[in-house]
Amino acid sequence: MGVVGTGQARSDAFDKVTGRALYTDDYSMAGQLYAVLVRSPYPHALIESITVPPLGPDCFVFTAADLKNNYIPCIFNDQPVFASDKVRHHGEPVAVAAAPTLEGAHALAESVQVVYRPLGIVDDMLHALDDDAPKLFEKGNLCTEFHSLKGDPEAEFGACALVLEHSYDMPVQAHGFLEPEAAFSYIGDDGRLVLISSTQNSFGDRFTVCNALGLDLQSVVSTAATVGGAFGGKDGNTTQIYAAIVTHFTRRPVRCVFTRQENIRWGMKRHAARVDARAGFSSDGHLIAFSGHIRFDTGAYAMLGPSVLRLGMEHMCGPYFVPNVKLDGELVYTNHAPASAMRGFGAPQGAIAIESFMNEAAGKLGLSVLEIRKINAIRTGCAGPMGGEFEHSIGFAQALSAFEKTAFWDEMKNRPLKGVGYGVAAGMMSSGLGKHVPDSCHVSIDRQSDGSFVVSTSLIDMGQGSATALAQIAADCLGVGFGQIRMRMGCTEGTGDSGSTAASRSTFVCGNAIALAAKKILGGENHAEARFDFPEAGGEAVHTMFAFIVQGVKLSVDRADGSVRLLDMVSITDTGRVINPTLLDGQVFGGVVMSCGYTLSESIRYRDGKSRETDFGNYTIPTSLDAPALENHIVEVPEACGPFGARGMAECPTVAVAPAIVTAVRSLCPDADISSLPIDRYQLMEKKHGVCSSHT
Repeated sequence: MGVVGTGQARSDAFDKVTGRALYTDDYSMAGQLYAVLVRSPYPHALIESITVPPLGPDCFVFTAADLKNNYIPCIFNDQPVFASDKVRHHGEPVAVAAAPTLEGAHALAESVQVVYRPLGIVDDMLHALDDDAPKLFEKGNLCTEFHSLKGDPEAEFGACALVLEHSYDMPVQAHGFLEPEAAFSYIGDDGRLVLISSTQNSFGDRFTVCNALGLDLQSVVSTAATVGGAFGGKDGNTTQIYAAIVTHFTRRPVRCVFTRQENIRWGMKRHAARVDARAGFSSDGHLIAFSGHIRFDTGAYAMLGPSVLRLGMEHMCGPYFVPNVKLDGELVYTNHAPASAMRGFGAPQGAIAIESFMNEAAGKLGLSVLEIRKINAIRTGCAGPMGGEFEHSIGFAQALSAFEKTAFWDEMKNRPLKGVGYGVAAGMMSSGLGKHVPDSCHVSIDRQSDGSFVVSTSLIDMGQGSATALAQIAADCLGVGFGQIRMRMGCTEGTGDSGSTAASRSTFVCGNAIALAAKKILGGENHAEARFDFPEAGGEAVHTMFAFIVQGVKLSVDRADGSVRLLDMVSITDTGRVINPTLLDGQVFGGVVMSCGYTLSESIRYRDGKSRETDFGNYTIPTSLDAPALENHIVEVPEACGPFGARGMAECPTVAVAPAIVTAVRSLCPDADISSLPIDRYQLMEKKHGVCSSHT
């Protein structure tokens, strides 16, 4: 009997619960140094001089002048390793200081004298493109833009029976992973620099280090330690380059670990967004025309923002067929800490508009919120919002039908509880890096003398359980038991570059590569390598493969103090064949709770270019007591080109939660203006002559 489709316990569970798992901060060596960044106290300023004090024994300071190439490789290469002529956000690194103790490193960093000439601050993305706005770059504050047109939406709006229009302001969200950014580096016995880090991309880290220091790629070994969560926030340089720089020049082991304050204030973030959208419906509920505009705040540097913009625009119409679509967006620079990848990668920002339109239109046209979604549900072969065809399997219609059979829907439709608000929303999320982006995975399998197998890939289990799911695929491909597979992941040695662990791609691309290598092993080889390429070429669409979800939420609102109590949430998930239902439930529940925080409590707010939130004391993430009772059901519509029929789904559960909650709250508080997240509790308070009264 195979193990694919069964809820195998996580292969890393024992090591984690017993403390045997080694996170980056657990590594240490004799003679190690501690690295601390010298950070700018200004959000925007010219650097006039940097003066390093006389250095004591075993004390070091390095700046941009020490580097071969002073930039962090990414889409636009606009971010320096160290600011040298200008700082563009509060806390931007100017130098790295290292000493034998952490206290000594902090003291040394504080003694570095930097003379700044402050400049005007761009603190509001809505005014970043104004003619009189201070310019972060010589070219201005427009990082990039996106435009797409299908059909003639402006003409069709005039013929629609119902036209809806809304604007939303979406917040900056922190990833909230438990393990802060961390790196440990040393010189190995063979003379190569070894980098151990909490990361999503070991090969990417190696390239960043070698680029900055002018090293040959083979002179650096990069590997991931046990990763305590990432969600996109470790997809790119955080601490890695700074530890490596000190090790390279001193030949000493180095530990660089960010504090929680550094993480909250200056770590990567979800992009703030302004969403303006309009939707036109026929009298029978068909979505005829849609126009959407998003402006994303990418902060001081582009990082992965250009891809976030494009994906966010692509997902703005949701899982619905729309014949006439106009999409426009800008990614703008501000003097905020850089935003980059975060679970959902731009899709949650746009989803609130289309899903709110669906719910509002259903009420005005006399349809149920499921009927209107069934009418407009995309199916395989439909043309997407930018004209490209949905080529792969789609189970969205089946998920809607499954939702219709739940106890939640029966209660919501036939016997709603007094004082309880109900909300439904749906979402989709792409899988893979997208068209015109190389997307491949390399796997090697080695047969051991005891009959077991070692499967190697550079992809990383960052807490999502991919090591378990991939081992299940390998076991069934090789025809052996689950216990006979050992996964070796996250290292640049012994395998090829498989790209970042991101974009809900690991199970699909790596599972297919495992299947190819397993065929060679079954053919008699003891060592086999295979590479799976995921080509998505042609057309204007960004992606062609998606996961889908339908979600419902039950909640109450205390009109006296505006607090929202989440009661129940049910999800119907379509992700093709399910490799491990227990892991799938974990992904859904985790994504739901993350987006509950996005909707109700989480926001990084800037004043004069500086984050007002500094740690988990004033940046409020949900706890288990804040989460609703969670229920997940699965619709399996196998994907023909997926491993055992699987598609990726890790990000999908984050997309539809916010509009579901907003709809439920609106049903209880029709007088409230909910046009921004997180929902303002004051907006939900029932006010009579200045005195609040309870009304649930």
